[in-house]
Amino acid sequence: MKRLLTLALLTLAIAGCDKAEQTAAVSGQCAKDTDCKGERICESGQCINPQPQPALLAKPASAPLAPSIAYEPLPVGDEGAGPFTVQGMELGTALNYQSRAGVMNVMEAVVADAESTGYVAIEKAYTFGPNRYVLVVSTGEGGNACPASTYVFSFDTASEHVDGKAEVDGCSEMVESMAEGNKLTIKKDGAATVVYNGQVK
Repeated sequence: MKRLLTLALLTLAIAGCDKAEQTAAVSGQCAKDTDCKGERICESGQCINPQPQPALLAKPASAPLAPSIAYEPLPVGDEGAGPFTVQGMELGTALNYQSRAGVMNVMEAVVADAESTGYVAIEKAYTFGPNRYVLVVSTGEGGNACPASTYVFSFDTASEHVDGKAEVDGCSEMVESMAEGNKLTIKKDGAATVVYNGQVK
C-alpha cells in the first residue's frame, strides 16, 4: 500500500511539473534559460536575445613618455664643473671624479690614450636627475690637424662609471649645445650629436 501511495504521489508530481512547463511555454513565459530556444535567455519570465558584449576598444600603441626630468646646466669654470675637476698631469690632462674608491680620471674611459689628450676643457656640463651627468669636453689630442677633438659622455654617479660616450663631429673649437626637456643637442661644424634622457648611446 505504501508503494502504491508513493507511486501515485510521484506520478502527480511529474505531471504537475510537465503541466507547469507546458503552461509557461503556451503563455510565452520561462523559468530558466533552457526554456528558451537558441541563444535566447530567460529574463523576468520572458525569453529575450542577450545583449551584445561591447567591443574591446583597441588602444593605439604610443611612444613611451619622456621622463619628467629635464637637463639642468651646471656652471663651468677653469677648474671644473660639478663634481668633476680638471688637473694637469705630466703627460696630458686629467678630468677627475672623487669616487668612493678614490680619485678616478674619467678621461681614461672616454679617450683611447688619456696621456695624449694635451689639454682637456669642459665645454658644457649638465645634470639629468639626481645621479646622472652629461659632459662635453674638448681635448688637444688631434694636434694641429684638428685643434679640438670634442667628446660627449654620460656619467652615472650611482655606479660611478662612464656609461656612454661619443665623439662630436667636426674640428672647430666652437661648441654649441641646446637642452630641451629630455633632449640635448651638441653641434660643432659637422653633424649634430643628440643625447636623450641623460645617457649617451
